Amino acid sequence: MRVADRPALHIAEVAKPSPVRALDQILPSADELTTMLGAVGLMGPLVEGGADMLLHSVGEADATPADCVGAAYRLQKVVYDAGSARTVASRSWAGGDANGPSSTGAFGVVQFATPDDAQEFFAAAADKWHRCNGQTLVLQRPDAHAQGASRITGVAVDRDTVSAVVMHDGGSTVQRALGVASDCVVDVEISDVAGADPMGTHDAVAVVDLMLQKIGMS
Repeated sequence: MRVADRPALHIAEVAKPSPVRALDQILPSADELTTMLGAVGLMGPLVEGGADMLLHSVGEADATPADCVGAAYRLQKVVYDAGSARTVASRSWAGGDANGPSSTGAFGVVQFATPDDAQEFFAAAADKWHRCNGQTLVLQRPDAHAQGASRITGVAVDRDTVSAVVMHDGGSTVQRALGVASDCVVDVEISDVAGADPMGTHDAVAVVDLMLQKIGMS
């Protein structure tokens, strides 16, 4: 066979692994939260590491419907295990005044192996949140003899964000929001001691937008 007759050799492009990021720099600062949420607050300690830093609050068989866990609870291992989560960083925040705390928040960022992995995870999560709109997530923990319910409402899906209002049966109402940029998914939860915010998920989405901007600059 002549060289000219040989079939052309095609080399598939290998997905480039994500660069190492300083994930703590993506999280909001206390000053930024004071400006955005209108309350002076204190940040909790930074928690960072591998995928083992994801939370284990909800077990695989604890929730019905299981696909709604991500909308109701932040940074759960049972949710992110479906993707290729590589590193995680998170911090909590409590804001208020002399009369006590007025709101609290928890902010996390999960870096995936590649941007495609992050986008795929976000697309699947947004679809699940959309299908969970108006549903009640029931938690049952037979070992702890405990049961709880969370009502998921107001789900809104945008190009790179998804948000929801979650009413837990303990009386708390929280704003939940996810966002994606490059190889990272950001995961935000904000609660207001006074009850549901008339602006819906405005605060949580604003914090997500801030974190996504930081990813773009890192």
